[in-house]
Amino acid sequence: MNTGQTRRGRRTRERLLDAAVRELVAHDGVMDLAAVTRRAGLSAGAPYRHFSSKSDLLVALVDAFYDEWEAVAYRPTFEEVSDDWWAREKERIRRTVQLHYDHPLGALIQQRLIGDAEAVRHQRLRADRQVRGAVKNVRRGQALGRVPADIDAELCGALLMGGVAQGLHSALAPAQRMCQERVVRALQRFMQRVLCIEDPEDCA
Repeated sequence: MNTGQTRRGRRTRERLLDAAVRELVAHDGVMDLAAVTRRAGLSAGAPYRHFSSKSDLLVALVDAFYDEWEAVAYRPTFEEVSDDWWAREKERIRRTVQLHYDHPLGALIQQRLIGDAEAVRHQRLRADRQVRGAVKNVRRGQALGRVPADIDAELCGALLMGGVAQGLHSALAPAQRMCQERVVRALQRFMQRVLCIEDPEDCA
């Protein structure tokens, strides 16, 4: 869609994405394309110059969320935090939780309220990509001697990402939203136990 390549087109696309986020938040994950268009203050045909369907718009929102998640928690090395692999991983967990608490779609993504089959399928693809990244990271921890060599990296990578997702699902439930710091500590302990990591702070 060439419209999206112009500066004006990019601004319009961003207006639609922003309006879609606000619509989802306002209606607990339910989104009507006409309502998004009205909220963005655009003509009825505007969304179709940038998105082929409502599903396409939701997929774009999923991608935007996961792109931001990876940018703040998975691409950084956190070398400024510590030269210890485990200390950096604890910071990675903290940034992950913080993003989900701060981002307007954080709860909806983990509560699976979007309800669109294509968006859910795409979310699964992005989650699978994170699992593959987690497997590589566990192996990096093993190479550095922080994770025992007999740990099954493939299985533990999946367990870790699945556990994080389920923990955030419970923590962000509207009726019982948990204290953010409590969630950070619990997920850090979960990762430590799954990977059999010895943490010097435990002996402090």
